[in-house]
Amino acid sequence: MEEVHHHHHITMVQRTLSCLLQLLFLFPLQAMAGDFDLLISFKNSLPNPSLLSGWNLNQGPCSFQGVVCKGGHVSSLTLQGIALSPNFRSVSGLLSIQTLETLTLRSVNLTGDISAPTKCAEQLTGLDLSDNNLHGSVSDALSFATSCSSLQSLNFSSNSIGVYPLKKGSPVPTPFPLKSLDLSYNKIESTGDLQWVLSTLGILQFLDLSANKIAGSIPEIANCTSLEYFDLSSNLFAGTVPAGTFSTCFSLTYLNLSSNHFTGNAPPDLSSCTRLTTLSLSYNNFSGEIPILSLTSMSDLKHLELGFNNFSGSLSGSISKLTSLELLDLSSNGFSGPIPASLCTKGAPSLMELYLQNNYFTGSIPDSLSNCAELVSLDLSLNELNGSIPATLGSLSKLKDLIMWQNYLDGEIPAEFSSLKSLENLILDYNGLTGMMPDLGNCTGLNWISLSSNRLTGTIPAWIGKLESLAILKLGNNSFTGPIPPELGDCKSLLWLDLTGNQLIGSIPPALANQSGKVAVSLLTAKRYVYLRNDENSQCHGKGSLLEFDGIRFDDLTRMPSIRLCNFTRVYMGNTQHTFNNNGSMIFLDLSYNQLDGHIPKELGMIYYLMILNLGHNLLTGLIPREMGELAHVAVLDLSHNQLEGPIPASFSAMSLSEIDLSNNRLNGSIPELGSLATFPKYVYENNSGLCGFPLPPCSGKSTSTLMGDVSEQSSTDYELSQGWWITVGFLFCIFFNVGFAIGLFL
Repeated sequence: MEEVHHHHHITMVQRTLSCLLQLLFLFPLQAMAGDFDLLISFKNSLPNPSLLSGWNLNQGPCSFQGVVCKGGHVSSLTLQGIALSPNFRSVSGLLSIQTLETLTLRSVNLTGDISAPTKCAEQLTGLDLSDNNLHGSVSDALSFATSCSSLQSLNFSSNSIGVYPLKKGSPVPTPFPLKSLDLSYNKIESTGDLQWVLSTLGILQFLDLSANKIAGSIPEIANCTSLEYFDLSSNLFAGTVPAGTFSTCFSLTYLNLSSNHFTGNAPPDLSSCTRLTTLSLSYNNFSGEIPILSLTSMSDLKHLELGFNNFSGSLSGSISKLTSLELLDLSSNGFSGPIPASLCTKGAPSLMELYLQNNYFTGSIPDSLSNCAELVSLDLSLNELNGSIPATLGSLSKLKDLIMWQNYLDGEIPAEFSSLKSLENLILDYNGLTGMMPDLGNCTGLNWISLSSNRLTGTIPAWIGKLESLAILKLGNNSFTGPIPPELGDCKSLLWLDLTGNQLIGSIPPALANQSGKVAVSLLTAKRYVYLRNDENSQCHGKGSLLEFDGIRFDDLTRMPSIRLCNFTRVYMGNTQHTFNNNGSMIFLDLSYNQLDGHIPKELGMIYYLMILNLGHNLLTGLIPREMGELAHVAVLDLSHNQLEGPIPASFSAMSLSEIDLSNNRLNGSIPELGSLATFPKYVYENNSGLCGFPLPPCSGKSTSTLMGDVSEQSSTDYELSQGWWITVGFLFCIFFNVGFAIGLFL
C-alpha cells in the first residue's frame, strides 16, 4: 500500500513539473506570437508593404529587418531612411510591444498628428521619430512624453512640431521622467512654447530646441539643476540675456546660444556654469569685453566660440588659464591690441584650433604660438599684424591650415615650413612678403597655396608638380621670373591657376593641359570662399581674386585696400563642392600681364571645364588655334594686348561666351557673324588693323547692318551682356561651387 502511495506521489510531482515546463515554454511563445502579430499589422498598414518584404509569415520576428531580440523577445526596432510612409496611429501598435525598449523610425516619411492617443509599453525607454512629417503642438509633444511612463529619451527633431498653438486652459504639466528631449528643427515660434518646456524640466539632462523660430527674449529658467546639454541656437531670440537666466544651471556642460539676435554683454550668469566644456555665443550682437573671470572659472572648457559678435577690447593673457581649451574662435569681432604671448604656454598644449581673423590685432605674431603643439588650424587673416612670420611655426607637425591673408607681414616665408608635412592650406595673400618660395615639396597634402599680392621673387619651383592634391595655386601680382614650369601639368587636381602680374618669360607649356582627366575626389573640405571680380585697370591686374573666407564678415571686405584699388564691384560667395563628371579639372587659368611669348598651345582646348581663360597683356604670336573653340564652358576669354595674327577661328562661333577681348593684336579677316561674336561692343576688337565686320566697319563690298540692326540698339546689348556675364559665370561656378553672388556691393 505504501508503495502504491509513493508511486502516486511521484506521478503527481512529475505531472506538476511537466505543467510548469509547458507554462514556461508557452509564455515566450505567446509573447512571440503577440510581437509577430503587432509587427505584421504594422507592415500591412503601410501604403506599400513590400518595402518590408523580409517580414513574412515563414520567419520569426527576431529575423525581421531592424529587429533586435533579447531572450527571444523583441527589445529594439530600428527602421531608417526607408520611405515607408506610415501614419502616426499605426505606430501605436509597435509602442504596445510589451518587451520593446527602443523604437527608431527615423526618416521614414512618418505623418500624422502626435495628439492622437497612444499608450507605451512599460519597458520603452527610447523613442526616435526624427526627420519625418509629424505635426502638433508643444503641449502635445509633452503630453505624449508623459503618457510613456518609462521613457527617458524622446527625439522629435526635424518635424513640424509647434504648428498648433498651446491649447487654452491646458494645465502646466508636471515634470516628466525624460532625461533627453530633442525638438530641434521644428516650427516652434513663441516664448510661451519655450516656457511650457522649461517648466517641465524635472530631471531632464539634454534639451535641444535649435533651428526653430522662437522669438522674443529668453525667459528665466526656474530649475535647471539637472540640465547638462542646452541648445537654443538658430532661433530668433533678441535683447539681452537677463541676470538669473542660468543661475541654477550648475550641471551644464554644453550651452549654445549662437545664431540669434542677442545684444548687450555676455550672459551674466556664466560664472554659475563652471562645468561647461562647450560655450557658443557666435553669430549674435553681444558687445563689450569678454567675461574673462567667468570663463577662467571653467576649468574643463574645451570649445569657446564667440565669433561674429561685437566684442571689443584687448585679449587678456588670462585666457591661457583655460588649460583644457581645444578650440578658440574670436573671429569677426572688434578685438584690438597684441595677441598675448601667453596664449600658448608650455603648460597648455591642448589648443587645436585658433581663429582670430577679422579683428584689429596689432603687433607681431608671438613665437610662443609654437608651444601649442597640437595646433591644426591657425587663422589670423584680416588684421593689422606686422613683422615676420615666426620660423618656430614650422615645428607644428599637425598643422593643416595656416591662413594669414591681408595683414602687414614682411620678410621671407620661413624655410622651416618644409617640415609641415600635414599642411593642406597655406594662404598668405595681400601682405608684404619677400624672397623666394620655400621648398614645400614634402607637404604632399597641400590643397590650396595662395601667395598672391606680395613681393615674392625667384622662379616658380618645379616641385609644385609633386602636389597631386593641389587644387588652387595663386601666385599672381608678385615678381616671379623665368618660365612657367611644365611640371605644373602634373598637378592632377588643379582647379585654379593664377600667375597674373609677374615677370614670367618663355612659352606657355602645352603640359598645363595634362591634368585633364586626372581629377581627384574631395579636393577641398567644403571651404568657404569669395571670388572678387576685378575690373582691370593699370594698377590691378587679372580677372579676379579667390579668397578663403571662413570666419570673415562679408561687410568687412571694405577694409581691404585692394577693394578700392581694384574696384571689385562683383562678388561671388559660397562653399566649395566637387561634382566633376568629365575630363579636365581646371576652371580658371590666368597668365596675363607677363612677358610670355611663342604660340598659344592648341592643347589648351582640351581643358574641358575651363570657364575663365586670360592670356592678355603678353607677347604671344602666331595664329589663334582653332582648337580653342572646343572650350565649351568658357565664359570669359581674354587674348588682348598680344601680337596674335590671322583670322578669328570659325570654331569660336560655337562658344557661349559672355565676355571676350581680342583687342590690340594683329588679327585680320571678318568677325564671324554666327554665335555670340557679333553681339559684343566694338572695343573688344579694336586696334586690329585687319579685322572687319560688325561691330567694326564692314568688310569691303559687304554690309552687315541688315543682319545685326543699327548701332542704336547696341547700347541695350551692352547692358544685357554686362548682366549676362554674371548670370552665365554664376551658373557655371555652381557646377563646382555652392555659389551666391552680390552685384554692385562696392559701387
